[in-house]
Amino acid sequence: MRRGDLLWGASLAAVIALFVLPSTATFLLDFNAHHAYVMGFVKFALLATMGELLVIRLEEGDWRRPAWLWAKSLVWGMVGVFVVLMFSLFNTGVQGAGAKGLLPIGGEGWPRSLLVAFWTSFIMNLTFGPVFMAAHRISDAWIEDRSKGGRRAFGDVVAAVDWKRFLGFVVGKTIPLFWIPVHTLVFLLPSEYRILAAALLSIALGVILTWGKRAKAGLVDKSGSNVEKEAKR
Repeated sequence: MRRGDLLWGASLAAVIALFVLPSTATFLLDFNAHHAYVMGFVKFALLATMGELLVIRLEEGDWRRPAWLWAKSLVWGMVGVFVVLMFSLFNTGVQGAGAKGLLPIGGEGWPRSLLVAFWTSFIMNLTFGPVFMAAHRISDAWIEDRSKGGRRAFGDVVAAVDWKRFLGFVVGKTIPLFWIPVHTLVFLLPSEYRILAAALLSIALGVILTWGKRAKAGLVDKSGSNVEKEAKR
């Protein structure tokens, strides 16, 4: 284990501890209640950027600060602002639709909470989710181009995105198999912890996608033996 691994893990533990320890949690939760957009920006800018660094560590075997990391952090921060708004809009909307009999959300207690959480996640990820992911994919491509000194036109940047993989894998697989289930769990949490959980999920998904690419490509370990498992096993 490298020193960078320990530093990254300690940083993540420290962020989580801030929201768990009574001495800091009370202040942060109160600040979040009055400045939700600011906290959303900070949580995503910090945690999702940590996720970006972790993905590089997993892919390349070492820690590296990518060019224009500040721009990616800024984009992630803006994502956090939109997530704060969308979480509230969709959750409130689902409850309002349920009250009018437009969605089956049950009566009271645990079944109702679960159904509200599920419908919120389901509708949000099938509407806002793909649009947000596409916009983020385009911004990543633009930042990547600029970080390498490129000056491609916006239309060329959009055309360079692998939309076939985006629709087939990101939309077709990660939304139904990952985002809808985990966001259902997120919406079962108290509202003040949902954005933090969503930011942490960006790290988890990065790890999942990285290992998925490795498994698909087939890795070779240090002894030279192929460690890719056959797909049929």
